[in-house]
Amino acid sequence: MAASNYKFLRLYGYPIFCLLTNLIFFLINPYERTFNAWRQFTVLDFFINSLISLLFPLAVIETGIWLSYFLNSRLQWKRGMKTRFAVQLIAHMFIVLLIVYLFFHIPFPDKFAFNQLLYRQSSITGMIFCLVITSIFAAEYLVFRLNNVRIEAAKLNELAVQAQLDALKLQLDPHFLFNNLSTLTSLIEENQSLSVNYVVKLSSIYRYMMANRTQNTIAVAVELDFIKNVLFLHQTRYGQAIQVNIRAEVERSSCAIAPLTLQLLIENAIKHNQFSTEAPLMIDIYMQEGKWLVVRNNKKAKRTKEPGAQLGLKNITQRYQLLCGSKPLIDDGTDYFEVKIPLLKINTKEDAEHIDH
Repeated sequence: MAASNYKFLRLYGYPIFCLLTNLIFFLINPYERTFNAWRQFTVLDFFINSLISLLFPLAVIETGIWLSYFLNSRLQWKRGMKTRFAVQLIAHMFIVLLIVYLFFHIPFPDKFAFNQLLYRQSSITGMIFCLVITSIFAAEYLVFRLNNVRIEAAKLNELAVQAQLDALKLQLDPHFLFNNLSTLTSLIEENQSLSVNYVVKLSSIYRYMMANRTQNTIAVAVELDFIKNVLFLHQTRYGQAIQVNIRAEVERSSCAIAPLTLQLLIENAIKHNQFSTEAPLMIDIYMQEGKWLVVRNNKKAKRTKEPGAQLGLKNITQRYQLLCGSKPLIDDGTDYFEVKIPLLKINTKEDAEHIDH
């Protein structure tokens, strides 16, 4: 809006308002002396009269544009459309009436018929033009906002499609499947009851991915159920080398996050750190200030970075920026790594029902 140069208003406004000005000032004038006065006009008089009829709409349009530029940096439309409309309309009318008042104090010859009737016509016409021009500015803002909403919706839709593809890649990741099948093979030989539970958890993970890959947001409680199944697989494989502490306030949360966010952050911590039973990977998940979900882990980075570093964090950042206009806060400390995720509102009936139960 602030960058608009109002070319459309200048291109179409000048000829239209000039025509209306002449119609109102002269053709609708009930006094015939205006037409009689033209008989006394010289070529110069006609030129002056025509110039004045052009300058009036120019003054009205340009003062409106100048006023709009001035208010765009002080009272934006988005802060209060009704207030902005009223302030701009009243200010514009005051400026135009002041210009008309000063103009009619110029001592023109009587043959120009710049009398009280024309003064009233000019004042009323000026106020009508102010109302039309202010309405045009308001309509431009509405069109601008509508276009922005459409653009944001298109971006969100594009991101949702990408999120679906990313979720599908996770489902079909051969390393993820191979590692879990290898673990399952050894479990079948050693502990059949645990292996059955392992298969149940693995199937639940894939079912969750299939069911929620199209969602933009998911309840924290729903995501935690999924994460517990993921953690079961990791802890079955690594034992006490991975320890996750989920605080009670997270369990009770009635907020939402983007699907697979916690899974991506936990996988990121496991992927890029060294850990063992003697020096475990400690992951804490807790809430902060009622508006952040924090995932924090101690850090002992691997000497060689694995492929795809930062891609998961980039994906999460882009999704949250479009979902709520706020980015996750990333703190890469010397001996820890922390990500603060903005908490979102529940926007699906299914998620709300899950929390109630």
